[in-house]
Amino acid sequence: MSRPLLCAALCATAACGGHYANPGTPTAPTPAVSARPAGRSPLLQLAPATMRYLVRQDVHIEQDFAGLPPTMHLGYGLYLTATVAGPADTAGYLASFTVDSVTVDSGSQLPPQINLASAKGYRVTGRLSPNGEFKNPIPSDTMTAANLGNLLPRFRSFFPRLPTGGVRPDTSWNDSTTTTEGAGGSTITTHVQSHRTATTWQDRGGIRALRIEVAASYTFSGSGEQSGAAFTIDGSGMGNGVQYLAEDGRFLGGEVHDSTTMTIDLPLQGVTIPRRQKSNTIVTALKP
Repeated sequence: MSRPLLCAALCATAACGGHYANPGTPTAPTPAVSARPAGRSPLLQLAPATMRYLVRQDVHIEQDFAGLPPTMHLGYGLYLTATVAGPADTAGYLASFTVDSVTVDSGSQLPPQINLASAKGYRVTGRLSPNGEFKNPIPSDTMTAANLGNLLPRFRSFFPRLPTGGVRPDTSWNDSTTTTEGAGGSTITTHVQSHRTATTWQDRGGIRALRIEVAASYTFSGSGEQSGAAFTIDGSGMGNGVQYLAEDGRFLGGEVHDSTTMTIDLPLQGVTIPRRQKSNTIVTALKP
């Protein structure tokens, strides 16, 4: 799932980010179904590695408010390096994300407070749990984190979310998550229900990788302030996509599509803005 584009509507521009719809603290996955008998294929888990990625996001927005453009589009690419260092301890692997650069498509407008130059070198460190959750994130610069707002990915759910013990082909599992996050002057609580299926092995640039299909539904609500205007937001959506995990435990990227409906209320102005948003996010693992 992509972060909803929130108060950008107040200045007739937009900013967004993130990808898969599963940040937060998950419930224990339900027992695997349709699994091959033990021994047919080894359980696959995330492993230490340093990888470079391109996160490509395209967002199309439609909104019903006379004071704003009826449609908006934002496209951008974010280059980053993800490092997972071993050995793991009881808290998981030491992990970090470092932003190399952000390039916005011509014609895409950003809120004036977003300084793309500040993105270079921005870093978030934390712990990667065995199930793929990036926990206890610590930003290198809180001001940069606030200025970049929703352009940054959801690092908590960047890696594939796996069942306890690992995953093998022909395995399905469910999980639910709840998280509260702040970004771009807002605080939003999101509830997600996800169904995942590890299907089969595929070739990804000459590397054998396990295909993991994801389908999710979610609701969210929150509030915040931008440019002195207080707002509340609530909405719901659905997403589906695919992720690839190499035999050696490296995340090889994937793609997700989201469709979201939301309502933004500005109580002091007596304004309500209905909005529909579709997004497409592609994560590509780059060669060293």
